[in-house]
Amino acid sequence: MDKAFYFYHVTSKAIRTRLTTTKALVPQIHSPRSEWMWLLDSKYKNKIPKGVWFCSTLYNGGLPTISPYGTERVRMPIEKVLGQLGGGFSLYHARDAQVQANTYVRLMVVKDGDDFDCLEYMEKINPRKNDWLQLVSNSEFKVAKRPKWVEIYYPYEVDITDGEWDSLD
Repeated sequence: MDKAFYFYHVTSKAIRTRLTTTKALVPQIHSPRSEWMWLLDSKYKNKIPKGVWFCSTLYNGGLPTISPYGTERVRMPIEKVLGQLGGGFSLYHARDAQVQANTYVRLMVVKDGDDFDCLEYMEKINPRKNDWLQLVSNSEFKVAKRPKWVEIYYPYEVDITDGEWDSLD
């Protein structure tokens, strides 16, 4: 596993302009363009809440230089994103998808005390002991190495005031 410091969200140039003004990632209806991109099997699509996608996987020790989701990326320290929940959280393993040599692992972060219909189709996992994203301490995390790509579904608004933007092109 690699040490992970950031959750990053990739988007288009047009959306970046809006996000830099609003300073927030607002949960959206989950409607991916391909079947393998679903958080859960698409037959449960009505149970999936609005959310924001992040990734945490590194590419050869650094952040990836390409993405199918756009060329603009905002990255936030993981502890700042989780800290916006105001307390504890639970981690759920949703669905994995195999695409060529890559395995896309879908996890969902849920604020303690919150409940979503989709959770009945997921496995609650220990944030300190799992194969994908581990909480080592409040400010230290580890993430699985490629060819596993760990994607995080976050069903809450995210303040990105302190986010760092860069372009992949």
